[in-house]
Amino acid sequence: MSNQLSDEEIKALKSIQSHVEVSTPRWQRLKRKIIMRTSLLVLVLIVRAMGMILLPEEYLKSIFPFLDNSVDLADLAVTRLYLAAFCLGIYIYAVITNRYLRSASMLGVVVGVALLWSDVSQYLVWGWELFSLESATSFSMRILTVVLLILNYLDVRR
Repeated sequence: MSNQLSDEEIKALKSIQSHVEVSTPRWQRLKRKIIMRTSLLVLVLIVRAMGMILLPEEYLKSIFPFLDNSVDLADLAVTRLYLAAFCLGIYIYAVITNRYLRSASMLGVVVGVALLWSDVSQYLVWGWELFSLESATSFSMRILTVVLLILNYLDVRR
């Protein structure tokens, strides 16, 4: 009895596993570009994190100007940093190992767009008059993060 697979079965198995990694020839072409974008992404996130760590009250008051003084902003900053570090760790692991890179790229885009939308929705609800220079800087960094994630996702998905 032979255990050979037909061409259709091989194609079906490959299509099931296609999300696991980017093909080696494509990965060799894309690797430098994706690693450069990911490095810039990490740099932007480190700058944001440093603002949260060094000046949590000032940073979060500029980002969340509608919160009252009863909210512990330092705890909020630490929680957001842990969540960001976890998601970033998954994304960097996927980029370094080229395992589940397509799924991690999609997850990065979804998380980035969700955070961007949460920023926009705050100002839609509370009014754009609360939008300050610090808010604009943070908002710009969030947009840059989403753009980098989308560019990586588009390159990986092609």
